[in-house]
Amino acid sequence: MAKRIGITGNIGAGKTTVCGEFERLGVPVYYADERAKQLMVTDQELRGAILERFGAESYRVDGTVNRPYLAQRVFGDPAALAELNALVHPAVARDATRWHAEQRGPYTLHEAAILLEIGAQQKYEAMVVVDCPYPVRLARVVARDGISPEAFAARAAQQWSDDRKRAAADHVIINDGRHLILPQVLGLDRIFRSGAAPKLTARR
Repeated sequence: MAKRIGITGNIGAGKTTVCGEFERLGVPVYYADERAKQLMVTDQELRGAILERFGAESYRVDGTVNRPYLAQRVFGDPAALAELNALVHPAVARDATRWHAEQRGPYTLHEAAILLEIGAQQKYEAMVVVDCPYPVRLARVVARDGISPEAFAARAAQQWSDDRKRAAADHVIINDGRHLILPQVLGLDRIFRSGAAPKLTARR
């Protein structure tokens, strides 16, 4: 069976860019956040649980998720956010397990922003962290999403610090605009495709 590799990083670190390089090498990538949005509509068990906990306004009349409403319900309310995550994360985990079993090749990547925060690292044979300094991440997200620095800071505060994520990583990819991404990706691809343990070059 293919090795399961987790890949994470803080907001604005460039996880999607890095995963795109792996996909160019033929590596299957599971994008957990995007899949979660789909499951909130298509997974009837999850949908029912959200309706029960957060009310009928959680969904629009066309069946799509009322994201502004849910965001308003959980923003600034850690308990409500934890409840929503407790509903969504198990559904994503079930879906990811099925997806992984269907893949062929030496390894797959599971990309998500808070793999470490939810204690999921034990499910993977190695954990890759995409790392980028806070000021660079801030500039990227403000330009990309048109949000304020204060809004970025609020999002970033919900994640582990960069130092803590680097310390928890088995491998680190630096994506700060100065280091080339592809050589780093190729180096990890060689490790993950080999018969060697994927944590051999761990950074602690």
